[in-house]
Amino acid sequence: MNSVERLRKLGIAVPNILVPGAGTAPETWSVIACDQFSSDRGYWEETRRIVGGDPSTLDLIIPECYLEDGDRDERAGAANTAMAEILEHGVLKQLDSGFILVDRSTLYAPRRRGLVLAVDLEAYDFSKGSTSAIRPTEGTIRDRLPPRMAVRRGALLDLPHVLLLMDDPDDSVMNAASAAAAAKVYDFDLMQKGGHVTGRFIPEEAMSALAGAFEGILSQSGFLFAVGDGNHSLASAKEIWKEKKKAGAPEDHPARFALVEVENIHDDGLHFHPIHRVLFGVNARETADFIRKKLGAKEAAGAGDVFVKLLTPDSECSLDFAVPAGRLAVEPLQDALDAYLADHPETYIDYIHGADAVRNLVSDSNDRIGLILPDIDKKTFFKRILELGPYPRKTFSIGEAVEKRYYLEARKLVD
Repeated sequence: MNSVERLRKLGIAVPNILVPGAGTAPETWSVIACDQFSSDRGYWEETRRIVGGDPSTLDLIIPECYLEDGDRDERAGAANTAMAEILEHGVLKQLDSGFILVDRSTLYAPRRRGLVLAVDLEAYDFSKGSTSAIRPTEGTIRDRLPPRMAVRRGALLDLPHVLLLMDDPDDSVMNAASAAAAAKVYDFDLMQKGGHVTGRFIPEEAMSALAGAFEGILSQSGFLFAVGDGNHSLASAKEIWKEKKKAGAPEDHPARFALVEVENIHDDGLHFHPIHRVLFGVNARETADFIRKKLGAKEAAGAGDVFVKLLTPDSECSLDFAVPAGRLAVEPLQDALDAYLADHPETYIDYIHGADAVRNLVSDSNDRIGLILPDIDKKTFFKRILELGPYPRKTFSIGEAVEKRYYLEARKLVD
């Protein structure tokens, strides 16, 4: 059995990856994942200014900050039209079958390595109780799927911002990838303080050691990958593949696969952060009192990182409340927030990356409150998934907002 066949048995496919061609500026082609800066239109307006009229992935996505504007279908149609124009005008060049070894530096980490490859969506199941080789790490919010599915349904290109994690304490995969990596396929600075990224190509014929490393991870961990970022994008890709399969698509249809980046959870440059909450359209004092009462919380004497911080426009305190053994503070907190939202349809919740961003949002208006969550221990990450299943929705984030994956590589979704 050759390397490609061994990888395919694991749920990994070797794609023909597309990267910016000689006449395409990667600095304006590549923009951050659509689910970032979801309450900051200014970020996306500045991105548009930087891009100008250059070919860009900005035209191929729907930033989440625009999802409530009532024009999802129009935006999805425009994105799919732009994909056709990108392919027609030769903006991208197609590489031979292979992977790309990614080396990223940011303001917060001097180095973080990843491997761009394709995964078989038949090996992924995001339903509760999943035991698949590729597993979700958080609950899926179904109403976040339709806009992504609308783009994916008619898309000609697969653009990855999905990040999968593997439990590889010996760094066997990245060591094998580094030994196999050949020529650079990109090397440039990312816009909007995104850092620097370099990609080196790994040809199909150099993957024997990589296949062995992945086989070792599966045998030790019990499953191969956990979805670190882009859970809803990967879930949308899975749902579209199910639609196409039901409609009679062949088993080798390109929609069966999704382009992703794989990273080692033990990478020193991979930092876990909690995802915080902001409630909009509230009476700050009354809502804060409701949350305290629902949680049975008392104000903590200290201000340590183990507590949930409650922010109103004119105050900040730390809440101490009971958390069941083996669980996280976000679980009873989210239950309390869901109960409040069910009785207050006028209130809107957003999930925010970065404590400073929460403070800025809450200070801007007197009808908001913020909840800052404690840190996540990535050392017990895989153990938690094996024993208890996925984390609650929007529990953790990998890196700061500007460290998120930028759209860069692509893959054709049509033969």
